[in-house]
Amino acid sequence: MESRTLEEFNHWWIRGKVDPDLALPFKRDIYAGIKSAMKSRFILSITGLRRIGKSTILYQLMSDLIGDGVDATNILFFSFDEAQAKIGEVLDSYMGLQKKDPREERVYVFFDEIQKCTSWENEIKKYYDLYPKMKFVISGSESLFIRRRTKETLAGRIFEFTLGTFAFAEYLRFHKVEEKDFKYEAKINPLFERFIAYGGFPETFRADGDKEFKEYIQALVVDKIVYRDIPRLFKINDPEFMRTMLEAIATNPGMYVDYQSLSRQFGKDRRVIKSYISYLKESFLIRMIGNYRKGSMPSLRKQKRAYPADNAITRLYKAGIDSDFFGRMVETAAINKLRADAFWKDGREVDIVYEGRPIEVKYQESIKSEDFASLREFMSRFGQTSGVMVTKREERVADLKEGKIRMIPARKFMLDGV
Repeated sequence: MESRTLEEFNHWWIRGKVDPDLALPFKRDIYAGIKSAMKSRFILSITGLRRIGKSTILYQLMSDLIGDGVDATNILFFSFDEAQAKIGEVLDSYMGLQKKDPREERVYVFFDEIQKCTSWENEIKKYYDLYPKMKFVISGSESLFIRRRTKETLAGRIFEFTLGTFAFAEYLRFHKVEEKDFKYEAKINPLFERFIAYGGFPETFRADGDKEFKEYIQALVVDKIVYRDIPRLFKINDPEFMRTMLEAIATNPGMYVDYQSLSRQFGKDRRVIKSYISYLKESFLIRMIGNYRKGSMPSLRKQKRAYPADNAITRLYKAGIDSDFFGRMVETAAINKLRADAFWKDGREVDIVYEGRPIEVKYQESIKSEDFASLREFMSRFGQTSGVMVTKREERVADLKEGKIRMIPARKFMLDGV
């Protein structure tokens, strides 16, 4: 590998610091945990959707290392999204260029979008085992591609972190709202409504109108995943149909996934539909949740519902958003905040079951007694004495014969959860 390529990636070797336009000052909530894990021997992996800040975290970690006194030349960065190479070539070129011997000194290696490197897991394992002082931090966008290999090859050698789009609290801090002001409805409600309507991709926060916003999500998120990443990894024949499936889920959040019905609707083999939906899930574009049964894993239940992984994807495809549909977007945001994996349906239906507790989203002007019916049925059926209702404004506790139901405004729920 040419030394020029490595020098272009690693400008801090010359400048002595990481460009602040890359190591942005805003730190995600997950950052502290990742930085703390830098002290361990383990490989660190950061996975998640495109364009949510994985690379920024890598640059921030490198900047902090230099700030803590690490020699800038002991830090290597390479992006497999920008250049093709084998891991061995990159490391051999680096050690030769900088005259480094990882057996003698600590070396930090950052590999971005590593899933695009052939046989990366075997190469990482080899260097990890050979050089105990070599610290690896890797990032990637496709969870299935990474997990399949980490489980088989890197078991016991890796810590995994999953980065999502911005949480509401992060969104407020990004917009300079101090935590002491989170309690003021008048201050945060306009930001809450925009957060629900447009989602949590950081580079869209200052988008100039819907056209610029949609062009960004289309070109830099959806198209790159659907037309480039997934076909390259899984050799699919019809990425346009995959995009159609994504649009169907995004415009109907919470849709029931019946593969036989979808097969009839779209004229596609049900096995193809099942595979395509699994690829959308493993690429972090959608979230699937299963029907709750006490004592069983929701992920194993046959009945599934699908949600977009962020409301930005819904905004891309949905032409008009009325107040009723906005409530469904609040439900989507709640699902993704909790990283929920279960709903409940057996006659009546509850939107979310989280750690055994039922949660219903009722984003409406007022709550009536009949609105509690599904929560009460669940609580009675499973012996649960508490439930949660996510509301538009109401905040109180309903003391019913089945137990207590806490009503919490959606803006507060998105900050505090359950």
